[in-house]
Amino acid sequence: MMSTIEPGTVVWLALAGSVVVCLCVLARSSGRVVGPRRLVRWLFGSWLSRCVILAAWGAAGWHIFCQRP
Repeated sequence: MMSTIEPGTVVWLALAGSVVVCLCVLARSSGRVVGPRRLVRWLFGSWLSRCVILAAWGAAGWHIFCQRP
């Protein structure tokens, strides 16, 4: 029996590898890896991201509470 690698597995491995490479480049270039606090501060720092978050929250609420059974 021969085991084969599925195309989806290759995609997930490529994504994981690119994340590792990106984190290594960030750690070597700036001395710090971008942490969750810095990411959230950046996310809430612009009005565009705030509007996108509000729209996504509204759409999720509409799908949860306003759909007829």
